[in-house]
Amino acid sequence: MQECCGLPQERPGVVCPKNEKVCKPVGRITVEALIRPDRRHSLTLLPYYFCDSPSCDVVYVSASTEHVITKDQLQVRVGTKENKDPIPLCYCFDFDKKAIWDDIRFKGRTDIPQIITQRIKAGECRCQVTNPSGNCCLGDIYRAVKEYSSVRRL
Repeated sequence: MQECCGLPQERPGVVCPKNEKVCKPVGRITVEALIRPDRRHSLTLLPYYFCDSPSCDVVYVSASTEHVITKDQLQVRVGTKENKDPIPLCYCFDFDKKAIWDDIRFKGRTDIPQIITQRIKAGECRCQVTNPSGNCCLGDIYRAVKEYSSVRRL
């Protein structure tokens, strides 16, 4: 798999000042690529961290925790923080939760994880500049497949 789909380098986490949960390190390239152009001037020189808490509107927190970037300051919707369609899962190849649900509901299965894997192997992955977490989406994709597959069996 491409470098963007590897594990992030470990750096000590910071705590989100809004919900007090530990945030995950995110590359500066991700923050700079996704923040709205009119907000770029507000970026600090410090590293940023990703708050993945669904109930929190904070997306990025600076290492000092003095600067936060919220959902409304980004150019994309943050899938982990959304509850209305379309809920993005794969930012590189434009797959959302509804696409997975529709596949499973109408076909009984989905090929989306395999499609994404093939495209990653082909070097088409751009997770660092498209996914707010800065990480590969495959974990989120497989979780959604598992969730919807179990719902279908009920």
